[in-house]
Amino acid sequence: VGSTIAYFQEMRAKDSYFYWRIKLDDEDWVENLFWIDGASRRAYAKYNDCLSFDTTYMTNMYKMPCAPFIGINNHGQSIQFGCGFVRNELKENFVWLFNTFLHAMGGVAPKNIITDQDFAMRSAIDEVFLNIIHRNCRWHIMKKAQE
Repeated sequence: VGSTIAYFQEMRAKDSYFYWRIKLDDEDWVENLFWIDGASRRAYAKYNDCLSFDTTYMTNMYKMPCAPFIGINNHGQSIQFGCGFVRNELKENFVWLFNTFLHAMGGVAPKNIITDQDFAMRSAIDEVFLNIIHRNCRWHIMKKAQE
């Protein structure tokens, strides 16, 4: 964690729009982590109509789900609007992550968000991102239908 914080501080010194937050538990273990660089923050200001958010496909050596925020630019290309790690996929962790994302983006919520069918995630979206359109990912729907 110390190395990560040092790296984030170094990035912040190079990029004044670099943003990061970390949440520790009562024993000072990392519970949640979020970061975004300045270029992504500036891009989000232009391309915030649709956000894809999915934690189901990637974990790391610490067994914390990776939580990338992905959008689409004016060329139809995927663009990353920040990334986080959550200890587990509980509502309170998603609420923290979404509130942190919202703060990093100056309070501007996406117009639409596409996620899997996770109930904790849906509940956190309903609490944090007011008045947005929430859709389930077609790929996840088809996969579950086949199962």
